[in-house]
Amino acid sequence: MARRSDRRHRGWPVPSWAAAGATLLVAAGAIWLDLTPFGTALAGATAMAAGFGLGLALIRWLLGGPSGIAGVARAVVDEAVRMRSTLVLLILLVGLVPVLPLLLDPAERLAYRVQFLISWALGATGLILGFLTIFLACGSVCGDIDSGRIHMTLSKPLERWEYLLGKWLGIVLYDLLLVVVAGGGAYTLVRMLAAGPAIDAADREAVDRQVLVARREVAPEPDNPQEYAARIAAAIASLEADSPEFFATQPAATRRRIAAEYRRQWHTVTPDMETTFVFPRLGTQGRADAEVQLEVEARVTNVDVDLADVRFALWLNGRPWPLANGTQVEETLPSRARHVFDLPAERIAESDDLRVRVANRNLVPPGETRPTAITFAPGDGLRVLVRTGGFEANFIRCLVLLWGKLALVAAAGVAAGAMFDLPSAILATLVLAAGALGSEFFRDALGTYNVVGESTWGRVVDRMTLAAGSLREQQFYEAFRMLLGFVSDFVLWLLPSLTSDAAIRRLATGITIPWPDVLTRLALLCVAYPLALGAMGWLVFDRRDLVRSSS
Repeated sequence: MARRSDRRHRGWPVPSWAAAGATLLVAAGAIWLDLTPFGTALAGATAMAAGFGLGLALIRWLLGGPSGIAGVARAVVDEAVRMRSTLVLLILLVGLVPVLPLLLDPAERLAYRVQFLISWALGATGLILGFLTIFLACGSVCGDIDSGRIHMTLSKPLERWEYLLGKWLGIVLYDLLLVVVAGGGAYTLVRMLAAGPAIDAADREAVDRQVLVARREVAPEPDNPQEYAARIAAAIASLEADSPEFFATQPAATRRRIAAEYRRQWHTVTPDMETTFVFPRLGTQGRADAEVQLEVEARVTNVDVDLADVRFALWLNGRPWPLANGTQVEETLPSRARHVFDLPAERIAESDDLRVRVANRNLVPPGETRPTAITFAPGDGLRVLVRTGGFEANFIRCLVLLWGKLALVAAAGVAAGAMFDLPSAILATLVLAAGALGSEFFRDALGTYNVVGESTWGRVVDRMTLAAGSLREQQFYEAFRMLLGFVSDFVLWLLPSLTSDAAIRRLATGITIPWPDVLTRLALLCVAYPLALGAMGWLVFDRRDLVRSSS
């Protein structure tokens, strides 16, 4: 009897195998009997449940060793299956992802439907798993303390930091299982949807070469960088001489606004003029198989004719393109419409840099007296995309980043549970998670408002100088605002960011997520921040009176 009990404890649990096999049979039957969208959704939910059962058995087997940390982690996984709040969120996850294709309009373009499914499936997965992780991490630690189970656990040869590490490890492995299951379901649904009928040939081309791909984006640079920088410096010097009051309070911010305005002007091609944009270091020289695309979103600048068509001519590396019967073809596109040109490989292979010359050929709109200018929004209005791989590898990198973010949330939840009671721990973790989700917005808003100098030391000197000047002029609010900038900068420096990688958006638009960026993010999300949060939680937990807490 003892041997049988030990085998059940350390081996593959028979009930999990039976449940997984049963759900797989149900999924196969659903697919065989009914291929309608509802049948597909049912089969997808059943298959995800089967994958969850198999993965749960694997995690329990991996954590079956004698280590105290592994024992705590295994207990967390078992607790996660029993907790009602996590069970409700798990059912919502398994039921929601397969149902998302039913919400799509079949009359919509297939490329848009695939992008919607990618964004909403992974976005919903991240949101649901984020809440699940918070409730599980805070509830597990606080539940042990309030129920008194913590005394039985710590009576064993187990340090308090090992207890917290075991909690985090169990939650991270449980999140990994859920990310794999939900990601597998989302990937299957995306591939099934993408294999369906497209609206037309262009729609099919967009799905295959603009969505389900991985492309590196290259931003344009000026044809003459020295002249470009000199013109910006001259514009700043001229305005500073003519209107010094603009530089009195925020000189660096004013300089940045002038540079941004000049950059926008550089992206504008006036009537009957030409502008050359250089896309450097494409890595395609000598490669006849390179797949390179030019993505354009042109718009007219006259607000009265905002929806007018734009007309322009292109030259690639000094030669006109495209050609029809030896004659250059001018492109006419709707304003604000995104268009992708497949560039000829033989032109791209000539040089590692691509020089694109754009000539404004706009016609005179009705009611106007002259053609309008053409503007490409800085950032994504004009860029070159170089294919670097397929959708599958990019999808895996996105899931890895999603799991890393959940690892950070788990560390915050465990640390908060070690320091506070359950309501306070959940609230503290939610606040941290919300701040991490909105940190990029806060950086943009507060950075534009508070940052003055170009460097760290420059910001310190400028803030102190401006605060002293405001105090002399009895402008106490301005002085307080300047000094408050130190606090906001410090908080933003400490606050992690969960959105800076824009992983889901990049995946849905076919932009590659580089492995170096993924590894850097994992080092922060899974190592640096969890270590800092864990140290804070342990410092409080190690000195906490658990007897009084449980009473």
